[in-house]
Amino acid sequence: MEETSYILVRVYLGKHYRARGVYQVKELIRKHGLEHVKDELATLRRLLSDYNIITLQDKATIEEIHETMIKYRLLPGDAIIALTCKHYGINTILTFDEDFKKIPWLKVIP
Repeated sequence: MEETSYILVRVYLGKHYRARGVYQVKELIRKHGLEHVKDELATLRRLLSDYNIITLQDKATIEEIHETMIKYRLLPGDAIIALTCKHYGINTILTFDEDFKKIPWLKVIP
């Protein structure tokens, strides 16, 4: 959910404020807060609820995260997602992030 919320904020700020990249996004948040994105975040929560999408709790130790980062050349957030999928027995992930194709226990769609 963390990554989905971040992408929603990044896309919104890119569209409305022409923010490009994490540093511009952070600067806009620092200056203006996230009050103007509140409705979009609420829409995301409604979408999850309407489609009965369950949000799973992250499941990984710091050691597992670091090992997975190193072994598969991932950023920490992606390592946590991969390990959480492994913990819950999830073998398919819907993402445009090509990095997940490196994970042997995940099938990436599309």
